[in-house]
Amino acid sequence: MVLAMFLLVAMCLGLPRGTGSALRGAMPSLKDAPPRALASRAALCLRGYHALAQRQPGRVLQHQGFGQRRQVVSVVAAAGAVFKRFVVVPGMIIGGFGAAADQMRKSIPDVDLPFGIADLADGANSIMGAMKSELEVIRSRMTPELERSHAHNHDGNEPNPEPSGDGDAAAAAAAAAAAAGSDGDGDKGPSPAEKQVLEQQALIAELQAQVHKLQQDREAAVAQLRDTIDDLETRLAGAEDAARQELLEERNRLQADIDRLKGENEELHRVNIINAAKSKPDKAKRAIDLFSDILQLRSQVDSNFAAQERLPRVVVVGDQSAGKTSVLEVLVRARIFPRGAGEMMTRSPIQVTLSEGRDHVAQFKDSQRMYNLRSEGDLKDLRDEIERRMVSSVAGGAVVSNQTLALDLRGPGLQPMVLVDLPGIIQHHTRGMPESTKGSILDMCKQHIENPNSIILCVQDASRDAEASSVADLLTGFCCHAALLSGDRTVFVLTKIDMAEKMNVAPTKLQSILQGERFNMQARAYFAVVTGTADPEASIEHIRANERRYFQESDLFKSQTFNTRRTGTDNLARMVSDIFWERVRDTVQQESQDIQRALKQKETEWKNTYPNQARLSRDDLFNMGRHDILQNITEFNDEMTPEQWEQVLHEKIWDTIRPFIIDEIYVSASQVESAAEFKTRVENALDAWAAAELPRLSVKAARDTLMGEFMRVLTIRDEDGVFDKLKAEVKEACSANFEWDPHSISKIRSVQELMLRDDVIRTRRDWDAAAKFMNWKLTTELQRTDADIATRKGSSAWWRWLTWTSNTTDQHQFNACAGELQHYFKGKQTEIRRGLNTEEIRSLQHSLKRKYRMNVEPEAIEETYGLLFKRHFLEQALQSAKYCRSKFGCESRVCQPVNGLACHDVLLFWRLNNMLEATVNMLRLEAMQYKRELQESIREVLNDMSADPEAKTNLIAGKRVALSEEIEVLRHLQNKLDQFTKQLKREGKLR
Repeated sequence: MVLAMFLLVAMCLGLPRGTGSALRGAMPSLKDAPPRALASRAALCLRGYHALAQRQPGRVLQHQGFGQRRQVVSVVAAAGAVFKRFVVVPGMIIGGFGAAADQMRKSIPDVDLPFGIADLADGANSIMGAMKSELEVIRSRMTPELERSHAHNHDGNEPNPEPSGDGDAAAAAAAAAAAAGSDGDGDKGPSPAEKQVLEQQALIAELQAQVHKLQQDREAAVAQLRDTIDDLETRLAGAEDAARQELLEERNRLQADIDRLKGENEELHRVNIINAAKSKPDKAKRAIDLFSDILQLRSQVDSNFAAQERLPRVVVVGDQSAGKTSVLEVLVRARIFPRGAGEMMTRSPIQVTLSEGRDHVAQFKDSQRMYNLRSEGDLKDLRDEIERRMVSSVAGGAVVSNQTLALDLRGPGLQPMVLVDLPGIIQHHTRGMPESTKGSILDMCKQHIENPNSIILCVQDASRDAEASSVADLLTGFCCHAALLSGDRTVFVLTKIDMAEKMNVAPTKLQSILQGERFNMQARAYFAVVTGTADPEASIEHIRANERRYFQESDLFKSQTFNTRRTGTDNLARMVSDIFWERVRDTVQQESQDIQRALKQKETEWKNTYPNQARLSRDDLFNMGRHDILQNITEFNDEMTPEQWEQVLHEKIWDTIRPFIIDEIYVSASQVESAAEFKTRVENALDAWAAAELPRLSVKAARDTLMGEFMRVLTIRDEDGVFDKLKAEVKEACSANFEWDPHSISKIRSVQELMLRDDVIRTRRDWDAAAKFMNWKLTTELQRTDADIATRKGSSAWWRWLTWTSNTTDQHQFNACAGELQHYFKGKQTEIRRGLNTEEIRSLQHSLKRKYRMNVEPEAIEETYGLLFKRHFLEQALQSAKYCRSKFGCESRVCQPVNGLACHDVLLFWRLNNMLEATVNMLRLEAMQYKRELQESIREVLNDMSADPEAKTNLIAGKRVALSEEIEVLRHLQNKLDQFTKQLKREGKLR
């Protein structure tokens, strides 16, 4: 079929005359022929054509082997119909879809085409390539035949110019064939072949239009799809940002609630401890529990346990990784402390109050949660909480903290006492550790062991060289300086004795340490303990059993060289507890007497400093201040009438815009030659100002007025400044949080522009009101200017003589300049300009230097002239206002005031007055709405402060507050000590 198509093209290029008529006659009979018949006739025709072409090239259509000319033409028409039906139309359709698919794939590389479209594009490209190559082959074979055919036509005197190229040859041949057919048949209209060609061209054009339309639809669909995708991405991003912002706000709100509840819980716990004695004494509490409460109250006064504190406690000190934590865990019989391989885990002092009880539980002083120490889950939670609290107590890049963690622990068989675990003493600073860490730890240890009633539990690692011990050096030096006072309260503990034996440490060395010959610390007792095994996860029971087995089986301790009562953690706990209660009995009476003496001194100070005043705590004072503030802002709603609000707003807004109105508009526009020019300049200046700065300045003035009135009512009954910081903090917080609606500026701008454009005074009443307003404002401005001039002039001569004072250099210069300028103003009554030129300034400088021997700078002369000119201008303006008051309705040529403005300045002040009245009315209505928002803001600020104990400590401060809290704490300490003494006697520990 493809070969027939190209043969048809070649035949059309070389047909002789009459072919066109033959084609027109044959096409109707072959138009509806079946495809198989068309193919058979085309094949037969091709064979005959080939045979005749060999004998008579170029004259095939006249050969007798084909019969009549009509048969040959019918074959050609048959081939054309086959070509059109099975090649042209399918090829164009497939090629069009393939080209469209290929174009879509190139323009949208990221979109996957539907199934089959990509194959269609590839197949169409392959078919078109094959057809092009086949056409080139056939064209090359038919070129000699075409040349002979054209030569034969030229020999027959047929005008047929030789084409210049392949495309031009085909077009020329087709034109020649059509002309020949027309000449031979003598037809006047278009032939059927031409109609067929036109129909095919129209079909091709229609298909191209459809393809073009499909491309446009595809591009439109792709563009719409892209817009949809962009819109979805934008909406998704917006929704994601909104969700993230909402989540962040919700998290912040929840965190604020958590902090507030935590603060309230801590405050309630402190108040509960302080007020426990007021409600009813807890007679069920044992002596150790009461002693723990006493320590907690003392921490309210001195959280660092200063040296003057006399209450006993067991202080555990030692080098880092010496086994302090392990000793404590065996004493409390639970793994409650965080552990780390070679890392500093104890970052702050941990105070553990031990007492005997049925259940093995632990509880923080400021928490209600009870940890079951027999549960691995609770133990892990307890260790995590201790680590979290220690880390949170460290601030400012430091490693250790002085804040003490208080923990109560009860359990069967525990010896009652108070233990304080301190951070281990380090030898060197590691990377990232501040250089002051070692010094901070040493200072912390010294601070605790300097308490003369503390029991020092010194922990030393037996597997390390004793000469490298930092804690031994610390205690040895302390004993020397304390004149042997610490010997009876120091207990030396040698840990890891089993590891020392495995490392073949000399028994004589260990013996010298345990007998007190190695260190000069004069300890009361020396103990050897085993607080660990090879398994780091071993239980406390397993460790205690392993310790007992070791001391029973060890070769070192089988002999009678070592005292067996100085081995093991059980013996250590009993002895330390005995020493602890011994210290308690010796110090409780003295502590009670000291508290009574301090309480009496503080009460006497209060009586003499604040007579007839109730002693209120910090919380009471804060609640009183909050109540007064809320009461004041509530009464503020009914304190001012709408007229008073408008008056205050009017004054505030006028004070804000007055400099620009007087100096930049009124005075500046007056420096013209005619009243009409003055009016024009005023119009332009007002329009530009109203469109830019005036609305913003008005809103700012309204905001400042509202905040100022609120701050004015925030008054509290305060004799000694206790509430000064609270009031300042409330004002600052409200001022920072309160903002006027920015959309108000656009609404106010519209009203102000409308009022300022109204330049017609319609009634005599409005004219009188405008003249009165002008006189009022100019009089006020003149008074302010005179006061400024008087200040710059200084005191009068008689007052200086009476008070023995003199004017300053600036005042002398001002008086001299003013004296010289008075002559200038008198000489030019009506031609006074707003400023001086350079020649006039030089003349004044020369005159001042000649008369007063003063070198006055040009800036000083211009400033003095500006004040004097302004006073002169205002005086003339007031005269004009008085003159114009009776000139309502007069023409401009009739009105001749002193300033020469034809009373147009009265119109200026009338417009300003209308603008101010409209602006004040709008802003007053908005201010009434913001009053309620500001009240709620103040209430929220006060609630946040009440939930923050640290904030209350900073805001409610002063000598009265500090003295009141000291008296309160000392009273409750005395009550606790009295209860503690009674309980000791009841338990038989005190006689």
